[in-house]
Amino acid sequence: MDEFKLDEKDIQILDILRTDASKTKKQIAKRLNLPLTTVHNRIRKMERAGVITGYKAAIDAKRLGLDVSAYISISVQYAGWDYSQTDTAKKIRSLEGVESVAIVAGGTDIVAKVRKKNTQELNDFVVNRLRKIPGVNQTTTMVILSEFD
Repeated sequence: MDEFKLDEKDIQILDILRTDASKTKKQIAKRLNLPLTTVHNRIRKMERAGVITGYKAAIDAKRLGLDVSAYISISVQYAGWDYSQTDTAKKIRSLEGVESVAIVAGGTDIVAKVRKKNTQELNDFVVNRLRKIPGVNQTTTMVILSEFD
């Protein structure tokens, strides 16, 4: 796969979209003082090249009653299981309340970000759901006190 070369205008467009993906091409063009067709063509080119892979809505979890967020580091036990680390990560990602999952290098194998209504629900998730997944050996839960996007 060839590396896509970004220039300053591409970077500015990406920064705007990363901050607020609902911005229209017209709004982006006005903000950057560029012709609408230029913005349209640059975005289309970045989409075709796979630089832009999709657009997502930012969700305010607290407004949904999900007041507790946590990062959970997970160690995987390989011996005796027919599951790979990737299988385990995908199974974790499929659980309700799991926002993201990453396979990482270092002192742990997988890190998951989870949102729940309260600490009791988080405890139930870790003890009765997460730790029952084949391959999950050990978990460490770090409750998020503040986030800065």
